[in-house]
Amino acid sequence: MRNRTSSIGVSILGVSLFLGVAATATVDAAPVGDSVKGKKLHETYCVECHDSKVYTRPNRRVNSLEGLIGQVKTCSRLPKDLLSPAQVNDIIVYLNDTYYHFK
Repeated sequence: MRNRTSSIGVSILGVSLFLGVAATATVDAAPVGDSVKGKKLHETYCVECHDSKVYTRPNRRVNSLEGLIGQVKTCSRLPKDLLSPAQVNDIIVYLNDTYYHFK
């Protein structure tokens, strides 16, 4: 009976470790990009629809890095010239460095 109890404990521990690793792997990492390029892209594409007040208003929609990534990816589909994934990352890095400061 003791071996079966130990085996169950080891199985539970293994599943717990797997779930912990799987949960960590699903978290979006901060994108790598160039904030200077992102600023230029922002000035070219983003200010056509909104100004910087959208980032600083008290009831802003973006409240996390994941939210910022999702919002920029959604907005990046709007310009006539489609932005590359690297350009999208540049804008995300610029906005995060300038306004949000998410970790």
